[in-house]
Amino acid sequence: MKLTIYRILSFLLMPMAILFSIAVLLLIRAAFANPAMLLPLFLIACIAIYTFASLNFLIRGIDGKRFLGKSSKDWLRVNAIASTVFSLLMIVQCTIFLMHPEMLQQITAQAKENAGAEFKMNKADFENYIRVTSYFFLVYAIVLFVHIMLSFQYLKKYAYLFQNEKK
Repeated sequence: MKLTIYRILSFLLMPMAILFSIAVLLLIRAAFANPAMLLPLFLIACIAIYTFASLNFLIRGIDGKRFLGKSSKDWLRVNAIASTVFSLLMIVQCTIFLMHPEMLQQITAQAKENAGAEFKMNKADFENYIRVTSYFFLVYAIVLFVHIMLSFQYLKKYAYLFQNEKK
């Protein structure tokens, strides 16, 4: 049963991993010009790598019963840790936004003020957009966190897949 849940969660995470991969490729030059973007871009890249590595572990290792290299386990573990940091930060941030709507109103007011006359969306629609986005990322972060915890369990259970074939 848990393996079925893990499989479903793996495929649910895949569309966001593809979008994150494209975003990393498009924003890497901007991140070098603005070093403040490097850490968020690094976390987004780690999520994409984690998602692809865990899908490789699922399809080739668990389902295909093929031996994976020790480096596959390292890639999976390291990127899972970075993805855990991202998911916990997103869960906390989205929860705060949803529990304290006055913070959301302040942020939308400040964004509208900073954008100036080019900002065409009214304040209520923009607040609703941010609220819906917060719900989406809250669900995504929870799914990611549960998937990571299941991955660590399966890494222990299927540890033999990461050893040399000769043993």
